[in-house]
This record gives sequence, C-alpha cells and structure tokens, in this order.
Amino acid sequence: MTVPATSAGEPAQGGKRPLHKRKYRPLDVKTWYEGSLRLIGWILVICLAVLTAGLWLSYELFVLNKHDTDFRDIYFDQRITNNINNIGHKNFLLAEYCCNRDPVHFPYSCDEFAPDQYSAAAPYCKPLIMLECTDIRGAACNATRQVLYGAVGLAIVNDRAVYLNCTAGGRVRVGAAAVAVGRPITLVAYYQQAATGATLVIQSPFNINATEVYQFVDQVAASVPAADVDYVQPSTRLSGTLSLEGVPASAVLALYHDDARRLRAPPPWKSVSNLWPWPGMNARCPNTGVNNAYYLLGEALVMIPRFALSRPADTLLTLGAGNDTLLVPAWQVVAVDSDNQTVGMSTDVEVSFLSAVQVSLGQVSLLGACDGWRFSPQAQDISYTYVPYWTGPIAELQDGTTFGPFVQVVALNVLDVNGPRFFELPYYGGMWYIWNAFFMTFIWLVSNSLMLFIIILVWWNVRSNQGLPPIIYRYMQKYRGW
Repeated sequence: MTVPATSAGEPAQGGKRPLHKRKYRPLDVKTWYEGSLRLIGWILVICLAVLTAGLWLSYELFVLNKHDTDFRDIYFDQRITNNINNIGHKNFLLAEYCCNRDPVHFPYSCDEFAPDQYSAAAPYCKPLIMLECTDIRGAACNATRQVLYGAVGLAIVNDRAVYLNCTAGGRVRVGAAAVAVGRPITLVAYYQQAATGATLVIQSPFNINATEVYQFVDQVAASVPAADVDYVQPSTRLSGTLSLEGVPASAVLALYHDDARRLRAPPPWKSVSNLWPWPGMNARCPNTGVNNAYYLLGEALVMIPRFALSRPADTLLTLGAGNDTLLVPAWQVVAVDSDNQTVGMSTDVEVSFLSAVQVSLGQVSLLGACDGWRFSPQAQDISYTYVPYWTGPIAELQDGTTFGPFVQVVALNVLDVNGPRFFELPYYGGMWYIWNAFFMTFIWLVSNSLMLFIIILVWWNVRSNQGLPPIIYRYMQKYRGW
C-alpha cells in the first residue's frame, strides 16, 4: 500500500509515524535488580581480586617452600641480632682507637672519634687524665707519671705497657702534654674530648701525696656512668698487643667487609620492598643494614723452628693478642693421597710451613682489664695457611729427616668475634607472591573506587526510567517547590 505524501515528501497526516530512537545511556536500567545483573561481573572481579590477594599473601606467610622460608628466617635472625652485633663490634674499635695519649711510652696517635662515627650509641672511650708538664720527659714529670701510672694500674715492663693492678687497671686512660713554662704540673680530666673541670695541681712533684692522686683517679673514674664506658680497655691499643713467638707484629686496623648486602633477589624487589616491611630488605625496616666490619691486619718476621717428626712440641709458636695466647703449629704434615693409602706400605706425605694465621678475638668483660680480651676456641674461628716445603715417603721422616730453621714472614689476621658477619642469603622467590598480592590489591582498589560512581549512575537511571526526578532534584531550580 502506498502512503500518500505531501509535496515536501513527508507522510500524510493519516499515516503511521516512525518510532522515536532513544539516546544511548550507559547502564540504562529500570530497576535495581536489572542493575545488579549488569554489575555482577564487576562485583565478582572485586571479590576475586581480594580473594586472590589474600591467597598470595597467605601462601607467602605460611606455605612457602623450605628455600624461601630459610631465607626469611636467616634474615629475621640477622635483624634481631644486628643491633647488638654493632655495639659489640664497637668495643673492638674502642680497644684500638681509645688509647693512652702519653707520647713518652705510647708513641702513636689515635682517632677517638672513629668508634662514635661507627655507632653513636654507648659505650664511649674511657675518661682521660692528662699530665700537663712544661717538659713531659723531665725528672719532675717522670716522678708524677710514676705515681699516676700506679694509680691507674699501669706499668712499663720491657718497653711495653702492662696492667700490674687488675682492679685499678682499665678504668681511665692516661696522657701527657707540654704546657707553657711557669705553669705547675697538673692532672686534668677529659671525657669525650672535653675537659670535665676536675683538676689536681701537683705542688711538690718529688714529694707527691700519692693518696691525693689515687683519690683523684677514683673520682674521675666514678664521674662517668659505668654503662657509658662498659668495654675492656687494654693497656695499649689492641693492635699493639699482637705478637708471634714474642716478636711484636706490625698491625693496623683494616676493613674486613663493607656494608653491601649482596642480596640475591629479583630486580622488582626494589619496588616491592618499599611497601612490604618484612622480611625487611631495605633501610626503611629497622636493623636491616649490614655494618662495616674491621679486623687487625698484620705480619711478623719470625723464626720457623726446626722440624722433626719425633718432636712435634718443638714446632709450636705462641701467638699473643689482647690478654690471651694461642699455640700455633709451625709445620704441617699431610698425606699426598689420603684416599689411596695401602696398609703397611710407605705413604708419601707433604710437609708445609706456616705462612698465615687467622683467629678471632672477643671481649669478655667479666674477666676484667687483665684478661678481658680472649681468643675464640671454636674451630671455625681459627684457620692456618701453609706453604709446601717437601714431599716424600713418610719413612724418611721417621728415619730422622729434619728441615729448618729459617726466617719467615707470617701474616696475622685477627677478627672480632662480636663483629657483624658477612653473609649471603639464598635467592628469595617469595617476593613474587608479594608482588602479585599488591597487584591484586591495586585492581581491587581501582574497581572499588569506580564502583561508587557506577552505583550512583544506576540510581540515576532507575529514577529517570521510573519518571522520578534526578537524585539531586532538591538542589535544582526547576524542581523548586516539590
């Protein structure tokens, strides 16, 4: 049937008009039920993101494999012991840098600020009593020095400073400084590089009242809280106590290892660690740093004794450090092929002489100033290095073949038992679970934030399709009066 048309091409008045095409609106629903059906997928994404993040996190915390669990345990142990290790290692530095400052008997200088730069926490250097004289090597100053040394428990024996009084020793340090002519001999107390104000003027250096000097030393020692100076002060700096077979060693304090962690973890860990505080792989988590560790590095020129298989006790050398000694074998005899020895047959052996020693020294404060620095007896803290000298059948040694003696430079390394130990952790795979958990949390956060606006949009459309004014009609001018 043909619809009559007007001259303009429009349908006649009696014809049917085409249906009005409605403008598209997102989430154009008529009821809340229809809206919930449209949003069910989005809601499931939010729920799954939360559930997945929780599962990743729970797996990382409770169900990790043994490898990753060991990693976390080792690092946690390091965290809870790191602080006490740093303080313990500071004692080692104090024993080296907090030395007596009398150039007459202690001809070296010490940087007393170095231990505090390592750790600002206590302990600090012991108080210092300076002997101020116009001539620190003069007779009057020497007479005063003798009384002062006796008050602090010190004595000079064979050009070496030792403690003769273990009760009085190690409480304070002594020093000497030249002053202007005309000033009387004076004992001046210092603590942390600053004068405390305590002084004692010596009126008659050749007729000293020793009781006054002893009381002054007691007063200076008691003026500082014991907890602030709780370390063992050796009679001389720690490197000066190192010797081998009575020969003083030339030793210095050197860096054993730096503070690099060398953690074997995937690169993304650097980002995750800023958010995840445990196991704490960055500086934001307390006690996660590995501090520098120092040790005594020295050498001694000693006589390697004659080797005889029948007299092994004659080949022992005495190593001294701190307040302790250790017997070190100067020779070593080992089988060349220990896995292929024939019973009753002659076996080839290798004879080697000592070239290096590494030991560990530790502070035992309960033993006092005279015995407070001791060698660690643990096998893992003692190691020797030998250089091959002769190889042959053991029968020749049993027949009386000997070697030496000769002079040899022996390297000496003394580590601190309480020092921060360098360690390398295994590869940590648990961080991937943390990464995934944070990624799912991000999805939940974005989805949840958008859901707030989507619910408002659904509400708006439901009211519009039900012929109701918009949800903000109360604030619109055209609906004023409703």
